[in-house]
Amino acid sequence: MKRILLIFLISFSIFTIGCNTKLPNPNTNLEYWICDNVDNVNWENHQEKYGLFGGSEYYGLGYTPTIGKDNEQIDPEYCVIYTVTKYPDYSSKNSHITRIVITDPNIEFYGISLNSSFEEIKDVMKDIGFEIEENENIIRASKGKFLFVFTNTRIIISVGVTNKLGIIF
Repeated sequence: MKRILLIFLISFSIFTIGCNTKLPNPNTNLEYWICDNVDNVNWENHQEKYGLFGGSEYYGLGYTPTIGKDNEQIDPEYCVIYTVTKYPDYSSKNSHITRIVITDPNIEFYGISLNSSFEEIKDVMKDIGFEIEENENIIRASKGKFLFVFTNTRIIISVGVTNKLGIIF
């Protein structure tokens, strides 16, 4: 009995650890931050971005796509897109922000934005404990399940989501 309880507790802690691994306060002007629980968020005033299976995507408030000739959504030049999925596993009960795509240079977090130099970005991300990989056009900053990708035109912030039950979307 003790062995079964121990196995359950270990499994439960691994399964729920997810967003308990916190990042430092981003001091951001984003509406939501990576891993925010959004179970009680009313997305009615946000434009949904179509086409994602296994979750939903929403444009940040004030960003509206245009509609192309084939009725496809075309992202505005500057925008924020939030991806909402179950987390830490696709079979989990709660919905969280698991990806943020930023093309708006006015969005800041940790004092950096698309207007920041790659040197500034690397310095800030290293200071908060991220490992840095780079080439001339991209910086990848990773820490645990978190990945930040910086290019000259976009920032992608994501957290890894598991799929322990092999759900097919």
